[in-house]
Amino acid sequence: MKKIIEKLMKSGYKITKPRMAVLEYLFRHHEMVAARDLYNKIKIIDCASVYRTLNLLESLQIVNVEIIGKEKMYCLSAKPHHHIVCKSCGRVEEVDCRHSFDHIKNFSKIHHQLTLTGVCNRCVRYE
Repeated sequence: MKKIIEKLMKSGYKITKPRMAVLEYLFRHHEMVAARDLYNKIKIIDCASVYRTLNLLESLQIVNVEIIGKEKMYCLSAKPHHHIVCKSCGRVEEVDCRHSFDHIKNFSKIHHQLTLTGVCNRCVRYE
């Protein structure tokens, strides 16, 4: 958490109550969460502050963002990763990202999304 706060401050941002509330929740809960669900779980800050904070954290690459179902999902990210979702039960697991974009010459600040779905081992037994 200390490194995240340092990154915000070095980027010229203050450590506000909404930012700390969002960061503390994401730090304590190692799961993907939608902005609306995060707002409902925190409830000490307004919804707009949750969205603004998540957008800031996304722009600073502090959170990992994936679109699952038609919704943006957020989680703290020390390194780039993806998630795989079971089509049967909805179970989610983290998958390391091994993509490198160093070879692309005419672009910078490259961001990518990868959607992985499958059937988890628990559900395969019941099919």
